[in-house]
Amino acid sequence: MRTIYQINSFANTCGYFYNAEMEEDFNCNNGYNCKHPQQEETETNEETGKEVGKCYAWSCPLGYEAGEEDFTNPEIDQNGYSEYEENEFIVVEMQREGE
Repeated sequence: MRTIYQINSFANTCGYFYNAEMEEDFNCNNGYNCKHPQQEETETNEETGKEVGKCYAWSCPLGYEAGEEDFTNPEIDQNGYSEYEENEFIVVEMQREGE
């Protein structure tokens, strides 16, 4: 089932989210970084040449940015959220246990 998450909540449970400043001494996207190999939004650390992914609701390879229509779609679990806010929410396909 598709489910809406606030991007900060989702990032805290995502296995690809990390803070490059803490791990690599590179400040990029205020510490909202992504190790997913399909993340296309990146910044290159000029000292190391390493590309660091940027975590955004609109570029997440695991879902898509929620739009106003997602908050009224009966096929999407709104997860307790009722009001749309741009760049704040992501829709992710979640598997239920046993599926």
